[in-house]
Amino acid sequence: MPYTDSYSMSKLGYDLVNKISKMAPVLIPVSIIGLVICAIFVLRGIGRKAKQEEICLDWFDRWKLEIALLICSFIITIGFAFFIVLGSSVRTIIITGITVGSIIVYLGCILLLETMVKRIKTHTVWKSTLLYAILHGLKEIIDHRNISTKLILLYWGFCLLGFFTTTIMVSALEAGEAGVALICMAVLLTQGIVVFSHLFKKRKEFEQIQLALKHIYEGNTNISLNTNEMQGVLKQLAIYIEDIAGGLSNAVNESLKSERLKTELITNVSHDIKTPLTSIINYVDLLKKEKMPNEKCTEYLMILDNKSQRLKKLTEDLVEASKASSGNIKLQIEKINVIELIKQVSGEFEDRFQARGLEEIMTIPEEPVFIKADGRYMYRVLENLYSNSSKYAMENTRIYVDVVVNQKSIVIQMKNISQEKLNIGAEELMQRFVRGDGSRNTEGSGLGLSIATSLTQLQGGKFHIYLDGDLFKVTLGFEKMPND
Repeated sequence: MPYTDSYSMSKLGYDLVNKISKMAPVLIPVSIIGLVICAIFVLRGIGRKAKQEEICLDWFDRWKLEIALLICSFIITIGFAFFIVLGSSVRTIIITGITVGSIIVYLGCILLLETMVKRIKTHTVWKSTLLYAILHGLKEIIDHRNISTKLILLYWGFCLLGFFTTTIMVSALEAGEAGVALICMAVLLTQGIVVFSHLFKKRKEFEQIQLALKHIYEGNTNISLNTNEMQGVLKQLAIYIEDIAGGLSNAVNESLKSERLKTELITNVSHDIKTPLTSIINYVDLLKKEKMPNEKCTEYLMILDNKSQRLKKLTEDLVEASKASSGNIKLQIEKINVIELIKQVSGEFEDRFQARGLEEIMTIPEEPVFIKADGRYMYRVLENLYSNSSKYAMENTRIYVDVVVNQKSIVIQMKNISQEKLNIGAEELMQRFVRGDGSRNTEGSGLGLSIATSLTQLQGGKFHIYLDGDLFKVTLGFEKMPND
């Protein structure tokens, strides 16, 4: 009988297996251990080059995953095709077919293993798929639309997907295909979970942005938004908010620095002026006690006394204005009767008003009205307002002082007709060194309203100026305190 018949081939295989079976108890464990060790080294080394920690992707690894899988499957299929020669009766052809087929299958599997390991290590398995490219392209198209278009596209996409999936599920149930119906139900459930999680994430992003805006509104510019976890319009909005907060923080810091330098400059200059000015005033007082040789010298001495006193008042106002604007004032907040305080200030300015023909019309409650403030600085605020009216109100007119008692607040109003044209705004009028008369004929320093504004705000009150033609009106608002 020929040696290539089926019996001889079976005998050959039996003898080979019989020899291997005797070594199997030792060979199998050793082979498994060697396989695991080799697999670890191979998997760790895939994608790495000598003296380089980063994973290197080849040209094949940059192809779409579906294409790579198709190519590897095709190679493996070709390798298995060579096993068809096992049906041949020629031993040489059989061995050659098994060898070539095994090599081709091995190469296909190695190529598939290598590209999959590289993609897993670089976290690009999902991003390298055609489905991701399609979805990403659709997302780019949607992202470049306005928010209304985005909502319309996403809404109708959700509705259409749900409609088709539901239709297929109903048809499958009618046809008795339970497997297809279960798949459709799983798709609908997945769609609902994805949409809900997306909306929940957007809600959290919106709340973060809302909280950041609240902090900025309250004056806290030290905010932190994790823009890396946001997407779309909300991410861009968060970036804008962070930029605005950073700009505001820098502006506030620069403003505080500038204000501090101004305060230090004013304080130092005022102190340097005050020392020689005190000597001038003292010597003027000494000269006033001496007998002057003629009336001209007496007149000059009175002018010198008047101007030195005015300069002293100006330096004091400068220091007070700088302290008030910077908040460097120790307040003693207490419950004070605002009616008594207004009457006291009004009495001190009665002579000045009469000298210019000004009539004060006061409308105040008969019962005491209490506010929470510092008595000294509240007196200073009212004094500045009365002084402003005595200097800038039109002669032979009326000055109205009203105290309005509301349910929770007390409003003090003072209004008069200005002697000069008011061609500036209310905000500008409250700034330092701004005066109501452009000719600067009066003896004011331009600091009265600025000091009154700062002191009112430091005591928790509200200070407003209203200009209507030549009508000048000031309102002070404080929280009402109970009478008991």
